[in-house]
Amino acid sequence: MKRYLTLWNVLGLLLLLVGVAVYLASSPARQSGVVNLPTEQVEPEVPREVELRLYFAKNDATGFLIEKRKVTLAPGESAYQRALDELVAGPTQGAAPIVPSGFPAPTVFVRGTTAYVDLPERYGRLGYGTTGETLLVYGMAYTVLDQGPVEEVRFLYRGQPAATLGHLSLLEPIRRAR
Repeated sequence: MKRYLTLWNVLGLLLLLVGVAVYLASSPARQSGVVNLPTEQVEPEVPREVELRLYFAKNDATGFLIEKRKVTLAPGESAYQRALDELVAGPTQGAAPIVPSGFPAPTVFVRGTTAYVDLPERYGRLGYGTTGETLLVYGMAYTVLDQGPVEEVRFLYRGQPAATLGHLSLLEPIRRAR
């Protein structure tokens, strides 16, 4: 008859239990992934004219072309949100769009010096390659960074922190060049 309760089996079982406890304590499912966003942004209560700098793709997808648009913001309207709305509408001066036709504009929230761009569900099914995804994410981030004092842009997907968009990691924020 074999002995199952040996010193090595007990030590192995203890080591296994310690490993499981450490795994459960550090599991991402146990950590909160919630980002508390402001319920309202403070914007001027009078119409104002601003010049937006929008980043569209070059036709050969080797970089960006900046299109400047003068728009009038309604009372309380955010320049960040309007810039992304205009970006999604597409270019007017010969550049290539970075957002597929018919896609909704992401929502932008600002807290301190960080802008949060919340991508709707359709952005999870882009079907872009690495170049298209890079142009999309960086085009949105640079467009938001050029509209005001924010210093970095973080991406959310359906209200939750986004780790990736297709092939592109979104774990680190995109920051203004220094």
